[in-house]
Amino acid sequence: MAEEKGKRDIDPASSEQAERLHVFAHDIRNRLTGLWETLRLLDTAGSEGTDRNELNDFAERAYFNAQRDVEALLDDFSVDRKVPIKEAVPFDPLSCLEEVLSSESYRLDKKEQRISITGGAGMIAYGDGHWYARVLQALISNASKFSPRGSVIEVILTDTETGFSASVKDAGVGLNSTDLFDVFTRYAILSSRSTDGEPQARATLSRAFQWAQAIGGTLSAKSMGKGLGSTFTLSLPKG
Repeated sequence: MAEEKGKRDIDPASSEQAERLHVFAHDIRNRLTGLWETLRLLDTAGSEGTDRNELNDFAERAYFNAQRDVEALLDDFSVDRKVPIKEAVPFDPLSCLEEVLSSESYRLDKKEQRISITGGAGMIAYGDGHWYARVLQALISNASKFSPRGSVIEVILTDTETGFSASVKDAGVGLNSTDLFDVFTRYAILSSRSTDGEPQARATLSRAFQWAQAIGGTLSAKSMGKGLGSTFTLSLPKG
């Protein structure tokens, strides 16, 4: 008999793991059933109105909760989340930024958004340039999603005696104090909404936070409040 697709020889789950998997499967089935019913109701609801908005909110929360259940299961089983970091070497942050902007141009062009760059010329940072670029890409993507059409997103590169930083500043929907507390939590349900209907799970921000830590840096967020934009800053120490 042919081996089932994807099946591998692994050790059976312990009794504790088996029970956790049963609970997880039950919860996921319930959430999927709720999502299926929501889709059915959305198909019959009008294109506008309070009922449709409430259904959308319910579906979003069900999706986020399901994703958090998956993440919790991975944590329970101590699944390694580390990223493969290369040896820290000098790299050109401005060149990395230009590559990121090239890959994100489709998103920015769609919303007629412009990037304003301050600093970077002649600067040299120290670390893993690949993951630095991944963090920067996540921040620019996030800024685009939560900024209005035609707006300007600022990228500020700074070199000091203690280290290097890259800040992505937008004039978008902003974050309240609760959102700021949860913004790097995987699949957090935040009060802010994207400006053009883009997916807004913000899971990439939690990964970017992990990537920043993995390369010896920090990732922080600040906002003056709802409607007042946000600034995310990646900081790397001197080599």
